[in-house]
Amino acid sequence: MHFPTVILALASLASLGRSQVVDPEDISEGTRLQWCVSQTESCPLICLQLPNTDGEPSSNDCDYETLSFSCVCSNGLTPNASEYSQTIPYFTCSERNNRCVVNCNGDPTCQTECRTKNPCGAQSPKRVNVTSTTTTTGPTGSSTSKPSDAVYTGLGDGSASEGDSDENAAMRTAVELGQVYGFGVVAAGFLAGFAILL
Repeated sequence: MHFPTVILALASLASLGRSQVVDPEDISEGTRLQWCVSQTESCPLICLQLPNTDGEPSSNDCDYETLSFSCVCSNGLTPNASEYSQTIPYFTCSERNNRCVVNCNGDPTCQTECRTKNPCGAQSPKRVNVTSTTTTTGPTGSSTSKPSDAVYTGLGDGSASEGDSDENAAMRTAVELGQVYGFGVVAAGFLAGFAILL
């Protein structure tokens, strides 16, 4: 007779673990600092995804002591930071899920539910790399499909790169150069480490 009561009590504790609020005092100062750095670095990138904005938000702050933050884009809109990764809402959500998993005491079903019932980050991200097709009717009346000739960059609103402004082209070039130089720095680091080991 006491067994169902124990099960009910354990289930209540598990749900309490899933719904707990993250207290900044429970997070190490170094972790909170890193979360704030990621938040303030993400804000300009998030703003670039909104219409009529540039990469310089009118407000971009984060207080590592309280984990309160502000991200207001140049068009005056505040994006929903919980829809993106590397933001304070994403980190606190992930921390809640991690604590929930710890409270599961090794129960794999409970651990899975911790993450599936409380997903963090974007749930329905905007698809910008969608390829469209055109259908034409041939002389015999049969229809054929061919992919669109538009080239998509994966940045911005998904418009074809043929009509890109000079600013967007410059941004793409800067990102590509950053990737090339970044790879060079990593490769040089590996070579230097290998030379030291010899």
